[in-house]
Amino acid sequence: MFFNLTESPWIRAGRQYFVRDLWAHSNNGTAVRNFTAHNVPPHGDAGDEPEGLWPPCAVTEWCISQGGVRID
Repeated sequence: MFFNLTESPWIRAGRQYFVRDLWAHSNNGTAVRNFTAHNVPPHGDAGDEPEGLWPPCAVTEWCISQGGVRID
């Protein structure tokens, strides 16, 4: 999988960015203009998201019912 960092309006060209694998919890070097990720599993093979990533109601919109009442 190839990422061209210069195509993103949020990434400044010429800066050095740290690359981190959020699933494996490992640092994978740095990228300046582009980055190639090797051995990326096909979509759907990564499994479910780990439990406990977000505390309950980490995002307010997730904890509001359709009636506007906060759900805890």
